[in-house]
Amino acid sequence: MTCRHCHEQHPKYYTYCPKTDGIIEQEPFKYTYATNDFCLSCGRKNEESGSFCSQCGSLTIKKVEQKATFNKVISETLKNVNIPNMGNMKGKEFKTFSKEKVNFFKNNPLFFVPIVVSILLLFLVTLVVKSSILDVATADLDREETAIVKAIMNDPSELEDMIYEEFGVRLSVPKILSLPSLVTVLHNVKAEWHVGVGAEYDQNSLNISMDNVLFGLMFIPIIALAIGGFIYGILARKNNWPLYQGIVYSTILYVIVMLVSSITSKFSTSIGQVETKGLFMIEATMKYSALDMILSATILSIVIFGFTAILTYFNKSIIEKLSYQVKYVQYAMFSVAITCIGLLINFSNIYFSLDKKVLESETVAIFSSIYMGTWNWICTFFSKLHMNITIHGFTENITYSLFGNDRSEVYQSYFYNSLFEGEKFSLLPSFILVLITIVLISAAGYILYIVHRMNWKECLIFAGMFTALQLMIIYLVNFQLDFVASDNLVHFSFTFEMIVTALLVFIVTSASFAAGGFLRQYQLKK
Repeated sequence: MTCRHCHEQHPKYYTYCPKTDGIIEQEPFKYTYATNDFCLSCGRKNEESGSFCSQCGSLTIKKVEQKATFNKVISETLKNVNIPNMGNMKGKEFKTFSKEKVNFFKNNPLFFVPIVVSILLLFLVTLVVKSSILDVATADLDREETAIVKAIMNDPSELEDMIYEEFGVRLSVPKILSLPSLVTVLHNVKAEWHVGVGAEYDQNSLNISMDNVLFGLMFIPIIALAIGGFIYGILARKNNWPLYQGIVYSTILYVIVMLVSSITSKFSTSIGQVETKGLFMIEATMKYSALDMILSATILSIVIFGFTAILTYFNKSIIEKLSYQVKYVQYAMFSVAITCIGLLINFSNIYFSLDKKVLESETVAIFSSIYMGTWNWICTFFSKLHMNITIHGFTENITYSLFGNDRSEVYQSYFYNSLFEGEKFSLLPSFILVLITIVLISAAGYILYIVHRMNWKECLIFAGMFTALQLMIIYLVNFQLDFVASDNLVHFSFTFEMIVTALLVFIVTSASFAAGGFLRQYQLKK
């Protein structure tokens, strides 16, 4: 064999060259000839790429190794390639991926602690709030009324004893608002109750449909998830955990736990015949929307847990780190930040404008500020809130906006007088709230100019993401509550028009975002 280093012949069984210590190839090299760029004798440049120097006549040809052509390399390589079965390859990749993840979780036992803390806090705070509400609700009630309220809230034992004493019937009254049920309701999950009572020829029924009524109490899961996100941000930075993957896994776990909670909250019970009292029947059912739970839990976890974790992880360098992220991450972060600031401004404006003496409760003032502040924030995009109230056949429709309101003339609504008396709040006029919104969005366009560069497609993408976030908020605040007892109907609904509001938000956002970008562009050119 020929050594490629010293070019001498060696026996076949040699692996390494005894003179150069280089590996000896299995096949002898093939050689070809090429011309030197410069003459080795006189140094003149070989302009014509000739075989002899034009100045001194020396030979300019050199001996070089012959390189295999691309096609030959490919064909020789493919001969020895064993193409694996795609199914086996995917299976192996999945097994490898799963094994790596399991090992990662084993090596990092604290990985899921933050989201578990959020879940435990959610249930704990809900239990405290529930006990407080129960104490307030039963403060001025007698024994029978208190038993009924407790039965509705969670403790039906006293009501069961009362029914037994009165009718001699031992019933098992279902826990309508157990802790899992209340946690489910706090996620604005649509719930339906049906209770039917029959005694001989007397039939009574109560149907309740509730959708997004307890939006004001969503601060409980929001605070719990924010604390969990804060803890995860610290641990991820300390242990070098993957930030975004951690948010995804935590979201999945949170959604699973909340979904299980909503499933365990459902009940259906039927109680039949009584000995000497004739026919006595109680039927009760309660249902929750699993789809609503999946949507609300996913949105809350990603936005609150994820946003807090990112802020904590990057800490003071959040702006610098954000500049290295993909543009869509930057758009999402600015959309969330603008929305949070806008909501806070509207909450504060309404809270300090409300008459606390009329409301007679700090808690009521806070909840009123949350509801009305959110409605005001959506109305800054020139949208309108439609309110419909029906009580025992009397109906009133109210349309509320920042710049005025229209009411039907059926009768003067107590609700209207309670919440919207002096709706042009004293602290900040309506046009100032709209101006603040426009300034916030324009500031985002100004700061992100380096990213979007006044490309209209990029401006519209940001406007689309921001609009989607506002539609999520509208989905959470559009609520409906119906009580149907026999032939009597009580109906409350508060809704924004989704399509019209989406168009208005999109137009205002794209125009304001572009205005901020134009300002930055003008300054740079100047």
